[in-house]
Amino acid sequence: MALFGCAFLALWNDVDADVEAQYERWHTNEHVPERVGIPGFLAGRRYRSDAAGQPRYFTLYEVADAVVFDSAAYRDVIDRPTPWSAEMRPRLRSVVRATCTTLAAMGDESQDRVALACARFSCTPDAQPQTEALLAACAGLAGVRSVRIGNALESIPQAFQQWSKSAAPTHVLLIEGDDEGALRAASSGIAAAIAVFGHAREAAIIDAYTLVFKIAHAEVDDSLRRAPPPLTIDANSGH
Repeated sequence: MALFGCAFLALWNDVDADVEAQYERWHTNEHVPERVGIPGFLAGRRYRSDAAGQPRYFTLYEVADAVVFDSAAYRDVIDRPTPWSAEMRPRLRSVVRATCTTLAAMGDESQDRVALACARFSCTPDAQPQTEALLAACAGLAGVRSVRIGNALESIPQAFQQWSKSAAPTHVLLIEGDDEGALRAASSGIAAAIAVFGHAREAAIIDAYTLVFKIAHAEVDDSLRRAPPPLTIDANSGH
């Protein structure tokens, strides 16, 4: 299920320890499928790691185009959470959220890889990454199979304003491989490449994970696909 669109949503988070089992059931059985069922979403994946010093979970949503993030259907699932989602949201911790347009990719993206390293960093407005050089440097590291870089969008839904906007990066680098340990070993090389070609204001934050759940748009059960939200009627215009 290697489905890659023109944009993606990257999410890092922890969860309160006493609801971790419930979180994984909710994430697998309702939360991710509900979003992946939205038109324009291609796939969703949850990654997890037991490593200390980083968020335990990383979720990646692939979408056909960044306009999906401003669609009525996507805003509807955010603004009208299910009872289960409303219960789980306050239990999330260390949340970082970045909706990104894909700038470039390199390597073999023909299949899913078991492991993913996620690097997030921020640039000053007048110093953007040297994209091709950055990707080439990362793609040449041992254990790396493919690399993508995304430019983070500014929009953050009101429901997520509780989490610090300052934590959001300007760029996200996704590095796929076959083994979490190998990607973790490559972290110093990834950091060096970002330092040279990324023009980051400060050192990148690099985490590594193993894939534990994935679902494609066509695999979502119809019961989890929301009906289109009702159109808002403007009394003045008649529309």
